[in-house]
Amino acid sequence: MKKFLTAGLLLILLLMTLLPGAVLADDWFEPTPGYYTILDEKGEELTVMAREVSPDDEYISGDNKHYIVTRVDKKKREAYTRYEGEITLPVVVPSHSIAASQQNQGSILLYCTHNSESYVPSDGTESIEGRGGINDVARAFEENLKKKGINAVFSEEKHDPHDAGAYRRSRQTAVKLIKENMPVQAVFDIHRDAVPKKHYVTEVDGQDMSKVRIVIGRRNQNRKANEELAYKIKSVADKAYPGLIKDIFIGRGSYNQELSPRSLLFEMGTFENSKEAAQRSTAYLADVVVKSMFGGTVKDRSREDRAESKGGQKEGDKERRITPISRETGENRGGSGSRSGIIWLFVLAAAGLAVFLFISMGGRELASKFRGSSGEEYSSFLGRRKRKK
Repeated sequence: MKKFLTAGLLLILLLMTLLPGAVLADDWFEPTPGYYTILDEKGEELTVMAREVSPDDEYISGDNKHYIVTRVDKKKREAYTRYEGEITLPVVVPSHSIAASQQNQGSILLYCTHNSESYVPSDGTESIEGRGGINDVARAFEENLKKKGINAVFSEEKHDPHDAGAYRRSRQTAVKLIKENMPVQAVFDIHRDAVPKKHYVTEVDGQDMSKVRIVIGRRNQNRKANEELAYKIKSVADKAYPGLIKDIFIGRGSYNQELSPRSLLFEMGTFENSKEAAQRSTAYLADVVVKSMFGGTVKDRSREDRAESKGGQKEGDKERRITPISRETGENRGGSGSRSGIIWLFVLAAAGLAVFLFISMGGRELASKFRGSSGEEYSSFLGRRKRKK
């Protein structure tokens, strides 16, 4: 039985690498560089996106307005949207309302699908194969998470070239990271964008830095958990560090986020920003991520808080306590969630195996393979061969 399970798992893993369309990531792979412009119903620009945009993709703007893409003109590189209303972010309550909670145990894992991505002002070019500036940004993020007491692990595994197969290659890195660092609290893929600088320039605490865009894949079973974390991160950041989180894009790819709940892709600035600006952002992003996931206290610097300030209270100095995300969702998705993500892959792969065999053999032939006449074939594959009489 043990040999059967081992052989079965090996076969499924092999099939997962062979089946087409297993990993969809829909980045920019057209012959000429550029970006899509996302427009509202009046034809006014909402944002720009240096990745493939498709109907039913979703966009959450910096002011929390929700849009759904209804039509895409690939020739003009324009995407037209329908306004769905304003999203409701998780509430960050006054500090006296919630008792402090202990930080959950578990790892936060980091990797870069596109290792060559670089920052022109700092690196001298927008792409350095295998050692782009994005790796330095991810390392800075790792270090800032560690300063917060988190077991952060950054994999420097390379996935070049920057092509449609990059996510398939980084998938192997993510699976390895998860297996070696259980329990896992979150998995983050660190990127930099390829749109004009003006879309990412911001200032936090008087320092110039780059904004952060959150990207979620809508083709995976973890979408709800990933959205919960993205919304929580934006809610905390909007209170503590207004201007840090640029927006949220929900695209048709999976971005390997089906491997584990609480998986997100972060765009850390763009190629025209300096690498140092993106690195400075990681300190604030680390603070937001840790407090969003494990709880804590932040100073509310949002405009709403300043408008509410009364009785001689200084603007923006009101403290608010953050509820750990596991309390809000009523569960801890960390370690067990990571395992369930991988188990789900096995289920999908097994289904794919059945379809693959059915197509390649035909229904009748496949059925005959499981009759007694073919027992020797399968027992031989599993390492057990019937003796000849």
